[in-house]
Amino acid sequence: MPRTSLNIFFTDNEVSFIEKPDGYEMKKLKYSSLELEPGIIENGVIYREERLLKILKDTFKLFKIRARQVNLVVHEELFTFRKIEVPIIYKPNEIGDYIEQQMQKMIMVPFEDMKMDYVIHSKGEDSYDVIMFYAPKNELKTYVSLFYHMNMQVVRTELPPLALHRLYYFRKHEEPDLEFEKDIMFLPIFNDSYSLYIFDEEIPLFSLVQNVQAKAMEDERYLDVIDGEIAKIANYYKYNLHSGDRDIEKVVVFNMSSRFTDEDLHEFFIEEGAAFPTEIFDMKNVSKIVDTLIDRDCYIPLAASLIERKGWF
Repeated sequence: MPRTSLNIFFTDNEVSFIEKPDGYEMKKLKYSSLELEPGIIENGVIYREERLLKILKDTFKLFKIRARQVNLVVHEELFTFRKIEVPIIYKPNEIGDYIEQQMQKMIMVPFEDMKMDYVIHSKGEDSYDVIMFYAPKNELKTYVSLFYHMNMQVVRTELPPLALHRLYYFRKHEEPDLEFEKDIMFLPIFNDSYSLYIFDEEIPLFSLVQNVQAKAMEDERYLDVIDGEIAKIANYYKYNLHSGDRDIEKVVVFNMSSRFTDEDLHEFFIEEGAAFPTEIFDMKNVSKIVDTLIDRDCYIPLAASLIERKGWF
């Protein structure tokens, strides 16, 4: 019998969660999202830990959350993707040691104590192209300590783009011939922020998080800003990262907002014309049961529950 875990995701403005059995079981779900007061979390850093802890305790009591194990989706502004080259003289299992040796020498990061992982993207004649992701340990520990004070344990962590990638390719566990796509951009849209992720099949190559003063914007103006960012990042991807040889092949929009319907986004990004083939993510591809129940802003914690591997760390 699969264990039941709490899957949770924080932004500066809200927290969303879902309690469900690990894996692909979609029944007996408990889920919600709630808005956070300004100043509790800023740029991923928790500044009012006691207040956040009380909010979580009260919310979990209200929803009768029983899970003791937590899958934590790391706040988007805490982690960073970076592409580096590692000399071919190092074996794949030695790359982590090489990166550690080069910290603060050739590979500069803004903090000393960090959590790091990596994946090999490609292998050339002289070097590996490695995608490295890292986040400050102290800030991560603050999130972990929240659950410790509630007699809960963070047993697995996840990055939002990796979780969404798993959700989008949910059908792959049923259709093993389903292929991952190259040069695909994921665009989750929230009420006051949006993110852009670019994948080469399973490998994340790029991540950008943008907080905007969207509450003061008209809806169409907000979407215009996002549309402009798509064009700018696609241009950067093509010319700066790939010398004009590769282009974005597809954009997938994930609607996490309460201000837009999926139909609104379809009208803006597709019906009015898009520079790239564009798709509005449809939860019906995952489960009709979930589609009739779960809120859009709970997609990321849902995605974190579809575990097939150990997680980020």
